[in-house]
Formats: sequence, structure tokens, C-alpha cells
Amino acid sequence: MQCKVMTYNIQSCNDFEEKRLGSQEKLIAYLRETDADVVVLNEVRDLPGDPLTEDQAGMIARGLGWNYRFAKAIDLYNGSYGNAFLTRHSIKSFSVTPIPLRELEPGEEPPRWREARCVLRAEVEINGQTLVVFGSHFGLSAGEQKYAVEITSALLDAESQPHVFMGDLNMEPDNPILAPIFARMQDTAKVMKEQKLSQVSDNPTVKIDYVFASEGIRVLDADIPASLISDHRPHWAIIEF
Repeated sequence: MQCKVMTYNIQSCNDFEEKRLGSQEKLIAYLRETDADVVVLNEVRDLPGDPLTEDQAGMIARGLGWNYRFAKAIDLYNGSYGNAFLTRHSIKSFSVTPIPLRELEPGEEPPRWREARCVLRAEVEINGQTLVVFGSHFGLSAGEQKYAVEITSALLDAESQPHVFMGDLNMEPDNPILAPIFARMQDTAKVMKEQKLSQVSDNPTVKIDYVFASEGIRVLDADIPASLISDHRPHWAIIEF
């Protein structure tokens, strides 16, 4: 079974080109054009009462006619903030594992933002077969990142079905903290003919967004295409499972 999976940090629907909130319609059009089967979104808001930030995941999903689930990581103002899972297929189950905020490493300078994170897990049925999708958005400090990798690794080790893990991990590929993920899964970016970077979108200098696939899944194609809807570029892969 072939399918296209994608991760995209949407920067709370801040339109990178126009420097304003409200990129939902652009995202709907873009996701429809990519013809993805499943998508993990990072930096998603649900702030009731604000038409630009209320149920952002739901607004995008309804525009596509897709199913979706929101994975809350933290309270934000009078609402919630976290990740989302969208798919054109049936969602069989959905769960969220918290990544609580951890102390800084000894001597480590605090980053600009420190917040709790989470890992979403979705079982999606594609033409009678099940694919498990994990998604997350890791923190900025080394202590947060190590703890996120520990929690994610435990989830991956417990999974027996074909699965992918996607998201903005805020670390470059050579960061040793990420080594346990690379040891467990395939980095789909390896099939690209040239190295591609993902952030900042108009002139990317780092790759911090990933699509990993479990052993046994065949990676047919992958790309980090140019897009200025967000400050990140999306990352997709076509897999066979």
C-alpha cells in the first residue's frame, strides 16, 4: 500500500509572506494540491472567540473535507496550543502522550521559550490497511530534547504496526541527542537526490523537520519543497507499507 505522509510547522497560521495571521485558506489550497494522505501540523492554536486562531486544525480539515484530531500540549491564553493530525482516511484511534517540562541541563542557558510538549499517535486505515502515525514538536533546550527523545523512543519501541514519526524536532541531523531516533527508524530524506533544508522558508539554513519510517516500510520518494506559507517548509514522503 502506497501513501503520502507530510509534516508541516504552520507557525499558528502566520502568513510568512504577508506577515499576518490568517494563512488557513492558503494552507487548505496547498494541502489539497500536494495530495497527501496524512499530515501532522505543528504550532496549531485553538483560542476560542478569535476567528483567526479558533480551532485552526478544524478549519483547515473542514476546508479539505478531511478528518482531524487536535493534540493539546499547553494552555495558551484562553485556549490551547499544540499539534494536529489530518487525514483524508478513517481515523481508527487517537491518543496523546504528554512530554512534561524538564529542568535545564547544568550550566545551560534558558532558551527564549520553554514549554511542555506532547507526542500524538494516530491509527489510520488506508484501503483496509493500518498505518500508525506519531507526531511531535520538540523543545529548544537540550534537557527538553533529551526527555522528548526518551519518551518518543519508548513509544516507538512499543509499536508493532507499520509506523511513521514526523515533526519539527528543533535539532539538526548531526545532533547526538537525535541518535536514538535515527537508530530506530529510516530517515526518509536519504532518498532525496540532494540535501534540502527546512527553515527559514525563504532562505533555509537548517534541517529541523523530519519524516521517519519504521523498518520494513519502503521509502519511494521524499522532498522538502519551497513554500512561503509558514516560516518552515513542509516535508513529505511517499511510502509503501
